[in-house]
Amino acid sequence: MRRALLAGGLMLGIAATAVSIAAAPSIVGKPAPDFVLRGLDGRNLRLSEFRGQVVLVNFWTRSDGNSRQQMPALDRINITSQRAGLVVLGVSVDEDLRRSKEFATAMSVSYPILFDTGTEIGKDYFLQKMPMTILVDRSGVVRYAAVGFRRGDERVYLDHIRELLRE
Repeated sequence: MRRALLAGGLMLGIAATAVSIAAAPSIVGKPAPDFVLRGLDGRNLRLSEFRGQVVLVNFWTRSDGNSRQQMPALDRINITSQRAGLVVLGVSVDEDLRRSKEFATAMSVSYPILFDTGTEIGKDYFLQKMPMTILVDRSGVVRYAAVGFRRGDERVYLDHIRELLRE
């Protein structure tokens, strides 16, 4: 009986955790908040400039090991899907702009790297853990969001990208 009560309590705890995770704010299904950020090349880019294209936005920090693994995978996606109408944007949310630029230069990816040292974008996109990747459809609506990165996640991104490119 005691085991059943403990197991039931554990299941309630797991359910409560799942509810709190599910209740966390989500950007999926909402218009992507517009932003203007300066890129590694010194030019400003505005997200809304890419309306009509599918956009993958990757928020990252140099200190996160997953970001270091994810950026080369995103570069491969950019190279293979760019002609089909995909735009990949990397957004550093590091506070240390100098070190973030050094990291971005060392990563040497082909897609634009932008820098945000404020907190507004983090609030607008409900950033909690890095890296975070979102896909924005041609009309500017966030259709997919993923937190973290594991080997193989790029295949999931590609499935979603292909679907959005066909729309």
